[in-house]
Amino acid sequence: MIYIILASIIFSIISVLKEKDIYYKLVPLLTIQTKISILIILYSYIKEQPMLIDIGIFYLLLSIGGTFVISSFISRSDL
Repeated sequence: MIYIILASIIFSIISVLKEKDIYYKLVPLLTIQTKISILIILYSYIKEQPMLIDIGIFYLLLSIGGTFVISSFISRSDL
């Protein structure tokens, strides 16, 4: 299961590198952040460490908030 998530992260990184427009790069970046947080939560479930679940959820909330901040900054600037 972990290898499947890692493979999907690699495919998302490739799609980020292929895109030229900054707006189309935001969606794969958000999926990468979400997959990493799911990977952290899955790893904490396998290793039975409940503290890592909190870290995974916190990382997920930070990544979503950061994406909203970046998208509002990009929409106001002239790129």
